[in-house]
Amino acid sequence: MWLGDQRRRFKMRNIGIFFFLLLASHLACVQLSGLRQRKFSYYYYYTETWRGAQSFCREKHDGLITIRNETEILEFYRYQGWLGLYRENNTSPWKWSMKDKVATFFNWDFNEPDSNEHCAYKVSFTSKWRNDECEQRHTFMCYDESLTLVKENKTWEEALEHCRTLNKVNRYNLATLITEDDHDFAQEIIQLATTEEVWTGLRYLGDEWFWVGGEPVQYQNIPSCPAERCGVLEKNSNSSFGIRDCNERRNFFCYIKP
Repeated sequence: MWLGDQRRRFKMRNIGIFFFLLLASHLACVQLSGLRQRKFSYYYYYTETWRGAQSFCREKHDGLITIRNETEILEFYRYQGWLGLYRENNTSPWKWSMKDKVATFFNWDFNEPDSNEHCAYKVSFTSKWRNDECEQRHTFMCYDESLTLVKENKTWEEALEHCRTLNKVNRYNLATLITEDDHDFAQEIIQLATTEEVWTGLRYLGDEWFWVGGEPVQYQNIPSCPAERCGVLEKNSNSSFGIRDCNERRNFFCYIKP
């Protein structure tokens, strides 16, 4: 009886913590525009060590935030917490935790960074960064890319299921490409694909083409009665779309609907 009560209390505590964190993340989300945007979630009532924050962000998002230039600094002026910036020791380079990319842009505060402190954070209402011991606790900021290339070879239906079941805070779908900039950005990313073509969310069913995300199809030269009924973007083509057999296997794009 006691063990059952303890389990129920522990379960309810974990549920409460999860919904508390979910609420905290949605109360402060910075967004840019189009598929180039990255969605930022600020966990301002919750503190973690740098590695704890990194682990949480990788589980629920893409990772701890990366600030790549002066423009992005302005987006975070009012926020505080861990950044994805770290180093192994005093002589090693600073890296961003996403893909362990060596950092080339910095905005350190005066007399920073200090020795023997290997993780970076920022305080609110300043654009400057500081470093601290990685075992100290700070609030933190996570991010998600709006357009993600998945380098797994799946049929169109399998790719759709994969995108829709990603265990993240944001909801994903097979990608819609509407604007010219969306197509240009997708063409940049597709160069990293392991297949020559990548599935998108374009589909023919019944007697019409549609995007699975619900947006209207705006292509003028798309076949009205196609033999192949699933959309792709081609790596080495200037065409906005291609159509292929839905049972073929290739990489695919998932996206967060704006």
